[in-house]
Amino acid sequence: MNFEPFKIVPVGYIRKNGETFIEIRPEFMEAAEDLREGDWIKLILWFHGSDSPERRKTLKVHPNGDPENPLTGVFATRSPYRPNPIALYTVRIHRIEGNKLHIDRIDAMDGTPVADIKIFVERLDCPGLKRHEGHSL
Repeated sequence: MNFEPFKIVPVGYIRKNGETFIEIRPEFMEAAEDLREGDWIKLILWFHGSDSPERRKTLKVHPNGDPENPLTGVFATRSPYRPNPIALYTVRIHRIEGNKLHIDRIDAMDGTPVADIKIFVERLDCPGLKRHEGHSL
């Protein structure tokens, strides 16, 4: 198969300095203006440390890196080894200081590129729940 590449630019980077925060790039600060402390957000990260032609070919893994677990298709796991090393997190914003969004601790490395930030909308992100709180679209 021949795939057309497409471009994703980082809107920020994960930083770990005792706390975990997103450092928003200055040119994207306007996009973060209406985020508030206490908001739940979805992060889409590019696991750059897991990006290599060989790792992109990995289609099955032992979940949690445990060879006792049966080989499982990567789409059914949280493995960083996948055709596109994209990571998805749901985190809470604890504090906002300038271009820094202090968030819950996550297992991404310091310097991991943030491809996008989306507000968590319960009725869309948890479709089985009956409550519909949070931000509207």
